Amino acid sequence: MIGGAVYFAKNFKVKGLDGLSIHPKTSALADPSAASDQLSFITTEPGFSGDNPFLGSEFATPSPFAARPTGVDDGIAPPAGAAPQPAGRGQPLRIGSWALSGFGPSKLASDHARIHLVRIIRKFDVIALQQITAAERDLVPRLVDAINEGGRHFDFVLGQPTGPSDRSEQLAILFNIDRVNVDRTQTYTVADPHNRMTYDPMVAWFRAAQPPTNQAWTFSVVNVRIHLARAAAEVAVLPNVFASVRQDGRGEDDVVMAGLFQADDSYLIPRIMGAEVVAAVSSATTDIFNRHQTCNVLVDRNHTSEYLGRGGPHDFLRIDNLNLSQAEAISSHLPVFAEFTLTEAGMQ
Repeated sequence: MIGGAVYFAKNFKVKGLDGLSIHPKTSALADPSAASDQLSFITTEPGFSGDNPFLGSEFATPSPFAARPTGVDDGIAPPAGAAPQPAGRGQPLRIGSWALSGFGPSKLASDHARIHLVRIIRKFDVIALQQITAAERDLVPRLVDAINEGGRHFDFVLGQPTGPSDRSEQLAILFNIDRVNVDRTQTYTVADPHNRMTYDPMVAWFRAAQPPTNQAWTFSVVNVRIHLARAAAEVAVLPNVFASVRQDGRGEDDVVMAGLFQADDSYLIPRIMGAEVVAAVSSATTDIFNRHQTCNVLVDRNHTSEYLGRGGPHDFLRIDNLNLSQAEAISSHLPVFAEFTLTEAGMQ
């Protein structure tokens, strides 16, 4: 533990995590029927007002992502070490999600698993990761170290450990800083005082890095991890999570929900999310055994016109010509993705 702490302190500088809104669960597996049908997002922290906990003091200061008049620069410098990027439309942003099937020290120490994890994650501009063991806090920093070998520029934001105390997990979002900027002060965990969800979703706010700041697309990513044993009850809460993030006081209406949903699009869209939401993975399996669709990227088509209508699973089993045993050592889940324009409403 001491060695891990020393390694983390020497190699990483974490900023903005004090913006997280964390709420411990009294019983992560409480009977969902004991709570109301709606998530009641409340907080006991000072500085919040009204019915929405996200209208608090951390949102009183204008965000660097706030809308700017045409031609006005927001003064955000590129991250240290990032190569200068030309303005322009460029390649679409690829936003993904990947459940890592228990990512822990042994998987990181495995050359086979680590090499494939690194190669696959590099294919995404932003990727939400689930099923990360929470006992070792340096796992994600060490993974990002491996990704950045050879001159890549990835960074990360982390949620606090969440879930049952004997098997808590972390949610993380990794991103290429040559392609997107993150506002760390706006990273938070969704409050769930009634324990409607076993694993509290985390939210991070991004902006495309390449276009001029008055044109660059800004968006929220919601990282979701549904507990299989409570899937029906937890999936029913997702529309409330979606709406709460959009109304959290930042004025951001582009919300990308990515994660392990434990349900397929034929159930999620018509029965839970509604026809205005589109799933990037449609009528396709997302596990290495080609049996089930459990992971997806969800977008509200009425608010997020930047979605290009392209997405699906990344079948690394086939692409890398692996057998089932080799693939399962990496993850039993396939990564999934959706593609978006770099500019607001597709502006050139």
